[in-house]
Amino acid sequence: MKTAGTISADGRNKTAQPSLPQTSAATQVPTAPAIMQASQAGKYAPATFTSGSPADLNTASNTGIAERVKGTLPFIPRLHRLTTRILALGAALALHTAGALEKSPPPATHTNPRFDPQKSYDLGSLLELGLALNPSTRAAYARAEAAQATIGQERSPYYPQITAGFRTGWDQWYTPATAAPDYFTRRQNTAVLALEYLLLDFGRRASDVARAIALFDAAGLLFERKVQEVVFEIQSRYFAHESALWKEQAAAAMVEFARTAMETIDLESRNGLAAAPDVLRARKELLDSQYELENARALARNTLGELLVATGLPADTPLRVAKNELPANTDSLRSSAATLIQAAFASRPDLAARAADVRAAEASIDRAAADFLPKVTLEGNYAYSAFQYDSRTGPQQRDNVGGVNGFAGFLNVEWDIFDGFERVENLRKRRAEELAAREELQSLRLAASRDVWTAYHDSLSASRRVEFAEGYVASANENFEAVRTAYTSGLAPVTELSDSAAQLALARSARADAVADYSTTLAALALAIGSVR
Repeated sequence: MKTAGTISADGRNKTAQPSLPQTSAATQVPTAPAIMQASQAGKYAPATFTSGSPADLNTASNTGIAERVKGTLPFIPRLHRLTTRILALGAALALHTAGALEKSPPPATHTNPRFDPQKSYDLGSLLELGLALNPSTRAAYARAEAAQATIGQERSPYYPQITAGFRTGWDQWYTPATAAPDYFTRRQNTAVLALEYLLLDFGRRASDVARAIALFDAAGLLFERKVQEVVFEIQSRYFAHESALWKEQAAAAMVEFARTAMETIDLESRNGLAAAPDVLRARKELLDSQYELENARALARNTLGELLVATGLPADTPLRVAKNELPANTDSLRSSAATLIQAAFASRPDLAARAADVRAAEASIDRAAADFLPKVTLEGNYAYSAFQYDSRTGPQQRDNVGGVNGFAGFLNVEWDIFDGFERVENLRKRRAEELAAREELQSLRLAASRDVWTAYHDSLSASRRVEFAEGYVASANENFEAVRTAYTSGLAPVTELSDSAAQLALARSARADAVADYSTTLAALALAIGSVR
């Protein structure tokens, strides 16, 4: 803001050198030259007028003014009133903005389900807990909120910009004159209220808002995709842990049977009914079964830790997992590979997010093209500057107190004619980015078709493996029952009974793996399609 002080000494126009620091760019607004004048050396050099009786100045005697203002800043009622009003208006606008911020809805506070160590969690309750606690979903949600706030930020140029400022200071300088140098000591207060409004920008703001909206759409869709990924992660870890628990149960049963078999053979050996190699074999089978049990327990612990981390809980959380039945049949998902691939193109959020990125790139092209056109802005300001200074030319000395009202209004048209081809290269860059976004979308569509194709055929194969595993368990169980009946009747040795028990445990472990694989492939198919079911 260009402010004005005045000097009246001998009737000559004089301009003083500044000694006060300039204001920041945020508070500088143009003013009409006819209202306030600034010297070539600085913005706070006092303006000049001829001596006599200026209309807007109150001139007092040297001694009276000197006594009232010596060493202090003058108290000017008009300055006090106007400055108070301007600063009060600025404070009111600032408080209104702060109030709007406080009244705006805060970031969504999730009503997170609390973890209960006494509760047994099934897959559904773990999914509910994981979606609330997993930090990756919360981070994706926060990014979507930030993108939403960016829309409001890009819309702000549609509103006028209002600034208020106040400056006060003291300086002392001289100006050369023919008779003698003019010395002055000045104290000055200036209050400013400025307004700037962009009237016409030929699509710049609209392009920025369109780009922000497209990026917000992309962030929301990526949040939805992150939810799907977290659901799949929890599902796959849950199925792996469930399989490990089934394997642990089978291994524990095998240990009990091997221990019973060894005790039986050891008793027969003491009675002379079994040879030493039979005893050694029974002991080896017991050690083998105990080794497999420990492996199963380690696998169960590891898969539990992975499940806890996928849920958003520390790996050492005491989680109780409820026993679950075999996964439900989802034949509706497996209609045909071609149908599922088309469904993925239509419903996968990450594909839609890439399409939103393309729209954002198109808006960036429009914004770059708009930079070739002019901008029209409306500016206005009001300022009141009050001053008091002592001036001396040779033996003559005068003290002055006064104030100046300043008004200004401008219609500005800015048009960059040549900028070293910066806008040309920027437009070229934006077009290349839009082409890259389109190709990335096409690449993601190809990857989605591959994911669906692979998951579809994996689910079919896993379904058949479950059927084979069920038949394997049924066959091994029938063999075990037949051998046990023969052993009870004395028609089969205990070693044959031990072998049939081992085969039954192996069949149950294979079924656990098959069921876990089948459940995981169905979850992977749902993730590939983009539909969490």
